[in-house]
Amino acid sequence: MAPRMVVCGPCCTGQKPSMTQDGAVFVYGVSTRELWDLYKENSNSKGVLNIPQIRPALNAISLFPTKSQINELVHWACESTGRTPVDHILFGEFCILITELQEHYRKSPPIPQPRSQLNNKLCLEERRKRRKPSGFPEQFTVFLGGSCNPTTWRHDRAIPFLKKHSISFYNPQVSDWKPELMELEYQAKETAELLFFVIDNQTRSTASMVEAAFLAGCGRQLILVIRSFSGPGAVIAGETISTIEYEDLERSHEYLTDLVERQGIPVFNNISVALECTKKAIRENLRVGDLTLQDGVQPVRYPHVRVADKFMKLKDIFDSMDVGKTGKLSYKDVNLAFRTITDENLPSTTSLCKERMYTFDEFCCVVAEFRYRRRSIIGRMFWEMYRLPIRMMNWMMGQSVSDIKPNENEPRQNDVFLGGTCGKSTWRKDIALPLLMKHGISFYNPQLPEWSTHYIPLEAAIKDKCRALLYVITEDTRAITSMLEAGHYIGGRCNVVLCIQYLEDGVVIRGEELTPTAVKDYNRARAYLADLANRCGVPIFDKIEEAVHCVIDKVNSLN
Repeated sequence: MAPRMVVCGPCCTGQKPSMTQDGAVFVYGVSTRELWDLYKENSNSKGVLNIPQIRPALNAISLFPTKSQINELVHWACESTGRTPVDHILFGEFCILITELQEHYRKSPPIPQPRSQLNNKLCLEERRKRRKPSGFPEQFTVFLGGSCNPTTWRHDRAIPFLKKHSISFYNPQVSDWKPELMELEYQAKETAELLFFVIDNQTRSTASMVEAAFLAGCGRQLILVIRSFSGPGAVIAGETISTIEYEDLERSHEYLTDLVERQGIPVFNNISVALECTKKAIRENLRVGDLTLQDGVQPVRYPHVRVADKFMKLKDIFDSMDVGKTGKLSYKDVNLAFRTITDENLPSTTSLCKERMYTFDEFCCVVAEFRYRRRSIIGRMFWEMYRLPIRMMNWMMGQSVSDIKPNENEPRQNDVFLGGTCGKSTWRKDIALPLLMKHGISFYNPQLPEWSTHYIPLEAAIKDKCRALLYVITEDTRAITSMLEAGHYIGGRCNVVLCIQYLEDGVVIRGEELTPTAVKDYNRARAYLADLANRCGVPIFDKIEEAVHCVIDKVNSLN
């Protein structure tokens, strides 16, 4: 049975607080009552909000999170409360998601710049426009990149549309390719006004994905269409892909989506919609990131905000107050937890029921209702005067307010991010860590026993705080997500060091021998990444120890 709403407190109805049976939902004021209506409209028959319904619900009130922001919150919400399956959020969690996003939208926080970003990142757009050589035949408006043979999306869909609307284009897919076309293709890509990329499900598209990640990092005008695979057993280049390879390829699609959305660029799944948006962006001189829901896109705003981080803080505080581990708090403990978060008591006018116990989801509702209510200027002055002696005492004792409840989820600054091959690979433990520790270089090691895409936002925040990024692509892994990441940060002019090892014929990865075609596809991505690195002056090695020494030298040169 779906949950029912119960209004709590005379601030809403003038009535006494109501008690409920299990499954009822409390709201505590005007804000949560409005959010309940939105939640109820979008939730399923079980009264929960599944992942596919979260974004439409938020879009209805002009909030536009990324796919990774949603997935991260859903994962931690379900894991921290022991719920399965991990595919939904409850009403209180929905309220926290909305109020935190709204607060960030109100503050309009700037996009953080990676600490590893090199000082020579000069106006990439201007540098790109200056690269057009004399004698170059013409400047094309659209470059048609992405999946090539055997796909026919260019001739079947894109080219007829662009011709119909008199939009010039460059098509790199030709029947008789010659080496001399390489420079022409490069210049067409560099000077094009807009890059239209399709990552199709008929090919692995490994090099095309690395290219798209790089271009997004460069800040180019990019329209990206990603078409998902039908599942394990799908046929690629005449070969049936296994469950393991399917999971790797799907993960690469998720990763590429996040890298692009983190630049404020929407990702498409429909070529026709993407072509219409291409026409509008060109005709109206719009940035792709400025397209709206009315254009058929899924906009993204403030992609660097980590709402899940706020949620985990609330859960930590709730659990610290729940001494008996009952999963419920008294009104007194709810008020104390609220004061820990906000440095103030719950408003006396709320008259929440002081006799009942509050679940974590209800605590989330309380926080969402009252956390960002603004006090008057005089009220804030009196509150600061009240807190001043406490702050002075903490200062004299060498303790700040933030020291009382440290944020264990806040990424710390490190010298080096150790990116690249994970799984059972031991290059970090055997080579990188001993050398880095010997030279006093701090590092972050992302290798975990079980890794999932919900870690993407946390790792992105960690990478932003590192001074250098080391990516080791070993010879015993497909490594496509690592190559996407490396290409993206090279495009963003970050301080990157690469070690690239190529796959050999007959290589076995996770118990499966790769076919010659698969080896060729994954090596093609390695070669393309190496070419990007060479063009951008990024050092490349094939021996891990040499790459680690290089990154040590780079960090020391920054000191």
